[in-house]
Amino acid sequence: MSVGLATCADLPVGDADDAGLLAAFHARDIDVHWIPWNHTDPHDFRDEIDLLVLRSPWDYTDDREGFLAWLSAVDVPIFNPLELVRWNSDKRYVVELAAAGIPTVPTAIMEAPEQPLVVPEGFEEFVVKPSVDAGSKGAERYRSTEADRAREHARHLLRSGSEVLVQPYIPSVDSGSETGLIYIDGRFSHAIAKGPMLKREGKADLVDGLYVAEVIDPRTPTDAQLAVAQQVLAAVPYSGGLYARVDLIDAPDGSPLLLELEMVEPSLFFAFHPPAADALVRAIEARL
Repeated sequence: MSVGLATCADLPVGDADDAGLLAAFHARDIDVHWIPWNHTDPHDFRDEIDLLVLRSPWDYTDDREGFLAWLSAVDVPIFNPLELVRWNSDKRYVVELAAAGIPTVPTAIMEAPEQPLVVPEGFEEFVVKPSVDAGSKGAERYRSTEADRAREHARHLLRSGSEVLVQPYIPSVDSGSETGLIYIDGRFSHAIAKGPMLKREGKADLVDGLYVAEVIDPRTPTDAQLAVAQQVLAAVPYSGGLYARVDLIDAPDGSPLLLELEMVEPSLFFAFHPPAADALVRAIEARL
Protein backbone atom coordinates (compact mmCIF):
# COMPACT_ATOMS: atom_id res chain seq x y z
CA MET A 1 0.00 0.00 0.00
CA SER A 2 1.12 3.54 -0.68
CA VAL A 3 -0.57 6.74 0.46
CA GLY A 4 0.01 10.28 -0.78
CA LEU A 5 -0.23 13.15 1.68
CA ALA A 6 -1.06 16.43 -0.04
CA THR A 7 0.84 19.45 1.22
CA CYS A 8 2.03 22.78 -0.20
CA ALA A 9 5.34 23.89 -1.66
CA ASP A 10 6.23 25.84 1.50
CA LEU A 11 5.88 22.65 3.58
CA PRO A 12 7.31 19.96 1.27
CA VAL A 13 7.36 17.34 4.04
CA GLY A 14 4.23 18.50 5.80
CA ASP A 15 3.62 20.04 9.20
CA ALA A 16 5.24 18.87 12.44
CA ASP A 17 1.79 17.95 13.77
CA ASP A 18 1.76 14.99 11.38
CA ALA A 19 4.88 13.31 12.82
CA GLY A 20 2.70 10.90 14.76
CA LEU A 21 0.69 10.12 11.64
CA LEU A 22 3.83 9.20 9.72
CA ALA A 23 4.91 6.89 12.54
CA ALA A 24 1.50 5.21 12.48
CA PHE A 25 1.76 4.63 8.72
CA HIS A 26 5.23 3.16 9.04
CA ALA A 27 4.14 0.91 11.92
CA ARG A 28 1.61 -0.66 9.57
CA ASP A 29 4.07 -0.96 6.64
CA ILE A 30 2.31 1.65 4.51
CA ASP A 31 4.50 3.75 2.26
CA VAL A 32 3.96 7.50 2.40
CA HIS A 33 4.72 10.16 -0.23
CA TRP A 34 4.46 13.89 0.45
CA ILE A 35 2.95 15.62 -2.58
CA PRO A 36 3.09 19.44 -2.83
CA TRP A 37 -0.07 20.14 -4.77
CA ASN A 38 1.18 23.31 -6.47
CA HIS A 39 4.48 21.76 -7.61
CA THR A 40 3.26 18.37 -8.81
CA ASP A 41 1.37 17.17 -11.87
CA PRO A 42 -1.31 14.66 -10.80
CA HIS A 43 -0.32 12.39 -13.66
CA ASP A 44 3.21 12.09 -12.27
CA PHE A 45 2.16 10.15 -9.17
CA ARG A 46 -0.90 8.21 -10.29
CA ASP A 47 1.11 4.95 -10.43
CA GLU A 48 2.87 5.61 -7.10
CA ILE A 49 -0.02 5.92 -4.66
CA ASP A 50 -3.30 4.15 -3.99
CA LEU A 51 -5.03 7.00 -2.18
CA LEU A 52 -4.50 10.72 -1.49
CA VAL A 53 -5.12 12.33 1.91
CA LEU A 54 -5.19 16.13 2.27
CA ARG A 55 -2.99 17.20 5.15
CA SER A 56 -1.30 20.60 4.77
CA PRO A 57 -2.07 22.24 1.39
CA TRP A 58 -2.78 25.44 3.31
CA ASP A 59 -1.99 27.85 0.50
CA TYR A 60 -4.87 26.54 -1.62
CA THR A 61 -6.75 29.65 -0.50
CA ASP A 62 -4.54 31.68 -2.85
CA ASP A 63 -5.92 29.69 -5.81
CA ARG A 64 -8.95 27.69 -4.73
CA GLU A 65 -10.15 27.01 -8.27
CA GLY A 66 -6.68 25.82 -9.27
CA PHE A 67 -6.59 23.54 -6.25
CA LEU A 68 -9.99 22.06 -7.04
CA ALA A 69 -8.95 21.55 -10.67
CA TRP A 70 -5.80 19.78 -9.45
CA LEU A 71 -7.85 17.49 -7.23
CA SER A 72 -10.26 16.72 -10.07
CA ALA A 73 -7.29 15.49 -12.14
CA VAL A 74 -6.11 13.05 -9.45
CA ASP A 75 -6.83 9.47 -10.55
CA VAL A 76 -6.98 7.84 -7.08
CA PRO A 77 -9.52 8.21 -4.26
CA ILE A 78 -9.16 11.48 -2.32
CA PHE A 79 -9.99 12.13 1.31
CA ASN A 80 -11.80 14.07 2.06
CA PRO A 81 -13.67 13.65 -1.25
CA LEU A 82 -13.63 16.38 -3.88
CA GLU A 83 -17.28 17.46 -3.57
CA LEU A 84 -16.96 17.71 0.19
CA VAL A 85 -13.78 19.78 -0.22
CA ARG A 86 -15.48 22.03 -2.78
CA TRP A 87 -18.32 22.71 -0.34
CA ASN A 88 -16.21 23.12 2.79
CA SER A 89 -13.47 25.27 1.22
CA ASP A 90 -15.84 28.24 1.03
CA LYS A 91 -16.90 29.40 4.49
CA ARG A 92 -20.32 30.43 3.25
CA TYR A 93 -21.28 26.90 4.30
CA VAL A 94 -21.78 28.43 7.77
CA VAL A 95 -24.89 30.23 6.51
CA GLU A 96 -26.16 27.00 4.98
CA LEU A 97 -25.68 25.14 8.27
CA ALA A 98 -27.41 27.94 10.18
CA ALA A 99 -30.39 27.60 7.83
CA ALA A 100 -30.42 23.88 8.68
CA GLY A 101 -30.91 24.72 12.36
CA ILE A 102 -27.31 24.52 13.58
CA PRO A 103 -26.47 27.08 16.31
CA THR A 104 -23.78 29.17 14.62
CA VAL A 105 -22.04 32.49 15.06
CA PRO A 106 -24.34 34.98 13.26
CA THR A 107 -22.91 35.57 9.78
CA ALA A 108 -23.61 38.13 7.08
CA ILE A 109 -22.14 37.87 3.58
CA MET A 110 -20.83 40.71 1.42
CA GLU A 111 -20.75 39.82 -2.27
CA ALA A 112 -19.78 43.13 -3.91
CA PRO A 113 -17.71 46.23 -2.96
CA GLU A 114 -20.72 48.52 -3.28
CA GLN A 115 -22.71 46.45 -0.78
CA PRO A 116 -22.92 48.17 2.64
CA LEU A 117 -21.11 46.60 5.57
CA VAL A 118 -23.56 46.13 8.42
CA VAL A 119 -21.94 46.13 11.86
CA PRO A 120 -23.44 43.35 14.05
CA GLU A 121 -25.67 44.86 16.73
CA GLY A 122 -25.20 44.20 20.43
CA PHE A 123 -21.45 43.46 20.29
CA GLU A 124 -18.44 45.67 20.98
CA GLU A 125 -16.35 44.05 18.26
CA PHE A 126 -16.75 42.18 15.01
CA VAL A 127 -14.68 40.22 12.50
CA VAL A 128 -14.28 40.63 8.74
CA LYS A 129 -12.81 37.64 6.90
CA PRO A 130 -12.68 36.17 3.41
CA SER A 131 -15.03 33.32 2.60
CA VAL A 132 -12.04 31.36 1.29
CA ASP A 133 -9.42 31.36 4.01
CA ALA A 134 -7.28 29.04 6.12
CA GLY A 135 -5.41 29.67 9.33
CA SER A 136 -7.22 33.00 9.95
CA LYS A 137 -4.63 34.81 7.82
CA GLY A 138 -7.22 37.01 6.08
CA ALA A 139 -9.38 37.72 9.13
CA GLU A 140 -9.29 41.02 11.02
CA ARG A 141 -10.96 42.20 14.21
CA TYR A 142 -12.62 45.62 14.59
CA ARG A 143 -14.39 47.65 17.23
CA SER A 144 -18.00 48.57 16.46
CA THR A 145 -16.84 52.17 15.98
CA GLU A 146 -14.39 51.17 13.22
CA ALA A 147 -16.87 50.50 10.45
CA ASP A 148 -14.95 52.62 7.92
CA ARG A 149 -11.70 50.66 8.42
CA ALA A 150 -13.58 47.38 8.28
CA ARG A 151 -15.34 48.43 5.10
CA GLU A 152 -12.00 49.13 3.41
CA HIS A 153 -10.69 45.72 4.42
CA ALA A 154 -13.87 44.07 3.11
CA ARG A 155 -13.59 45.92 -0.20
CA HIS A 156 -9.94 44.86 -0.51
CA LEU A 157 -10.92 41.22 0.00
CA LEU A 158 -13.75 41.52 -2.51
CA ARG A 159 -11.46 43.09 -5.10
CA SER A 160 -9.07 40.19 -4.52
CA GLY A 161 -11.78 37.78 -5.61
CA SER A 162 -13.16 36.46 -2.32
CA GLU A 163 -16.57 37.12 -0.87
CA VAL A 164 -16.61 38.37 2.71
CA LEU A 165 -18.08 37.14 5.97
CA VAL A 166 -18.97 39.60 8.73
CA GLN A 167 -19.48 38.13 12.21
CA PRO A 168 -19.69 39.46 15.75
CA TYR A 169 -16.58 38.84 17.83
CA ILE A 170 -17.87 36.70 20.69
CA PRO A 171 -16.18 37.87 23.93
CA SER A 172 -15.74 34.35 25.32
CA VAL A 173 -13.01 33.73 22.71
CA ASP A 174 -10.66 36.00 24.67
CA SER A 175 -11.08 33.79 27.73
CA GLY A 176 -10.30 30.64 25.74
CA SER A 177 -13.73 29.23 24.96
CA GLU A 178 -12.80 28.02 21.46
CA THR A 179 -12.86 24.24 21.39
CA GLY A 180 -11.90 22.02 18.46
CA LEU A 181 -13.54 18.58 18.48
CA ILE A 182 -11.70 16.11 16.25
CA TYR A 183 -13.54 13.27 14.55
CA ILE A 184 -11.96 10.31 12.77
CA ASP A 185 -14.19 8.28 10.46
CA GLY A 186 -17.28 9.80 12.06
CA ARG A 187 -16.27 9.01 15.64
CA PHE A 188 -15.21 11.52 18.27
CA SER A 189 -11.49 11.21 18.98
CA HIS A 190 -10.31 14.10 21.17
CA ALA A 191 -10.61 17.83 21.70
CA ILE A 192 -8.32 20.82 22.06
CA ALA A 193 -8.64 24.36 23.38
CA LYS A 194 -7.46 27.32 21.29
CA GLY A 195 -6.31 30.64 22.65
CA PRO A 196 -7.50 33.86 20.95
CA MET A 197 -5.87 34.34 17.54
CA LEU A 198 -7.00 37.78 16.34
CA LYS A 199 -5.32 40.85 17.82
CA ARG A 200 -7.23 44.00 18.71
CA GLU A 201 -4.56 46.13 17.05
CA GLY A 202 -2.61 45.26 13.91
CA LYS A 203 -2.29 41.98 12.08
CA ALA A 204 -1.26 38.75 13.76
CA ASP A 205 2.07 37.18 12.89
CA LEU A 206 1.92 34.32 10.38
CA VAL A 207 3.85 31.05 10.65
CA ASP A 208 5.65 30.40 7.34
CA GLY A 209 3.31 32.99 5.85
CA LEU A 210 0.52 30.40 5.98
CA TYR A 211 -1.44 30.64 9.24
CA VAL A 212 -1.78 32.57 12.48
CA ALA A 213 0.19 31.04 15.36
CA GLU A 214 -1.99 29.12 17.78
CA VAL A 215 -1.84 28.41 21.51
CA ILE A 216 -3.23 24.89 21.96
CA ASP A 217 -4.08 22.88 25.08
CA PRO A 218 -5.99 19.64 25.63
CA ARG A 219 -9.65 19.92 26.61
CA THR A 220 -12.46 17.61 27.65
CA PRO A 221 -15.61 18.66 25.77
CA THR A 222 -18.95 19.07 27.50
CA ASP A 223 -22.00 17.00 26.64
CA ALA A 224 -23.52 20.11 25.06
CA GLN A 225 -20.49 20.58 22.82
CA LEU A 226 -20.52 16.93 21.76
CA ALA A 227 -24.23 17.19 20.94
CA VAL A 228 -23.77 20.28 18.77
CA ALA A 229 -20.77 18.74 16.99
CA GLN A 230 -22.83 15.66 16.13
CA GLN A 231 -25.61 17.90 14.90
CA VAL A 232 -23.13 19.75 12.68
CA LEU A 233 -21.71 16.58 11.14
CA ALA A 234 -25.18 15.17 10.53
CA ALA A 235 -26.08 18.30 8.55
CA VAL A 236 -23.11 18.05 6.14
CA PRO A 237 -24.64 17.58 2.66
CA TYR A 238 -21.89 15.23 1.38
CA SER A 239 -20.80 11.84 2.67
CA GLY A 240 -17.46 10.07 2.76
CA GLY A 241 -15.60 12.27 5.23
CA LEU A 242 -12.53 10.62 6.75
CA TYR A 243 -11.77 13.36 9.26
CA ALA A 244 -13.29 16.56 10.60
CA ARG A 245 -12.67 19.22 13.20
CA VAL A 246 -15.68 21.06 14.60
CA ASP A 247 -14.65 24.42 16.10
CA LEU A 248 -17.09 25.74 18.69
CA ILE A 249 -17.16 28.81 20.91
CA ASP A 250 -19.39 29.81 23.81
CA ALA A 251 -22.31 32.14 23.15
CA PRO A 252 -22.94 34.90 25.71
CA ASP A 253 -25.36 32.52 27.47
CA GLY A 254 -22.72 29.77 27.57
CA SER A 255 -24.25 27.52 24.91
CA PRO A 256 -22.03 26.18 22.09
CA LEU A 257 -21.97 27.95 18.73
CA LEU A 258 -20.37 26.66 15.55
CA LEU A 259 -17.51 28.91 14.46
CA GLU A 260 -16.10 26.73 11.67
CA LEU A 261 -16.23 23.17 10.39
CA GLU A 262 -12.83 22.09 9.07
CA MET A 263 -12.95 19.21 6.57
CA VAL A 264 -10.35 20.20 3.97
CA GLU A 265 -6.92 20.28 5.65
CA PRO A 266 -7.38 20.79 9.39
CA SER A 267 -4.67 20.29 11.95
CA LEU A 268 -5.81 17.24 13.90
CA PHE A 269 -3.41 17.71 16.83
CA PHE A 270 -2.22 14.12 17.04
CA ALA A 271 0.36 15.07 19.69
CA PHE A 272 -2.48 15.69 22.15
CA HIS A 273 -3.98 12.24 21.57
CA PRO A 274 -1.52 9.83 19.88
CA PRO A 275 -4.07 7.02 19.37
CA ALA A 276 -5.85 9.29 16.87
CA ALA A 277 -3.05 8.81 14.35
CA ASP A 278 -3.46 5.03 14.41
CA ALA A 279 -7.24 5.42 14.18
CA LEU A 280 -6.84 7.53 11.04
CA VAL A 281 -4.43 5.05 9.47
CA ARG A 282 -6.83 2.18 10.19
CA ALA A 283 -9.66 4.15 8.59
CA ILE A 284 -7.48 4.73 5.54
CA GLU A 285 -6.61 1.03 5.40
CA ALA A 286 -10.30 0.20 5.37
CA ARG A 287 -10.76 2.40 2.33
CA LEU A 288 -7.76 0.89 0.57
